[in-house]
Amino acid sequence: MVEHLLYIAAAYLIGSVPFGYIAGRLNGIDLREHGSGNIGATNAVRVLGKKWGIPVFAMDFLKGFLPLLYVKNQLGGDATIFNPEQMGWMLGVFFALILGHTYTCFLGFKGGKGVATTGGCLIALSPIIGVSALSAWILSMICTRYVSLSSMLAGVAMLLAAGYEYGVADGAFSRADYLLLLVLFIIFVLVVYLHRANIVRLYRGTEPKAFSKK
Repeated sequence: MVEHLLYIAAAYLIGSVPFGYIAGRLNGIDLREHGSGNIGATNAVRVLGKKWGIPVFAMDFLKGFLPLLYVKNQLGGDATIFNPEQMGWMLGVFFALILGHTYTCFLGFKGGKGVATTGGCLIALSPIIGVSALSAWILSMICTRYVSLSSMLAGVAMLLAAGYEYGVADGAFSRADYLLLLVLFIIFVLVVYLHRANIVRLYRGTEPKAFSKK
């Protein structure tokens, strides 16, 4: 139990590393005072350009992908056959990574919206779930160019793909499967909550589109 808690605490600290904020400071800018005020990759691209925004996305993605992949492999490598205890440990690390990014202890517990880090975690958890969420994000971006809407639709795809892989595909839901779906649903709700201002702007028609100069 102590070892598990240490892993979860370490995951939170790794998730808390604010790469967007660091990139901004390297350019003499506090991202929290420019653009949307967010320290995530989208605002980094908007304020700092692709030269800095793409590396910020990559680092935010990797800080989710690498720690969760390590823990998953430590537990056997195939999450579809984990027992509830193994699944709980892995999901504790998953959730801690997301919380670290969205509520980083290094910036007064205010951070990004967790999309890139969640994507990294999902690819590590299951390529099927990760690719499904990414495909939904790309398709929505092509059709709408709204990053916020695409991120939330990717969350819906995540839940549908997880329900299929961890239940429908093998004909039954185990206790570990239900635990996974519950945590992914909580993460989806968190992502929607963090996009609440974007939802209002989408409703009003004032949400800026990607690649827009506004």
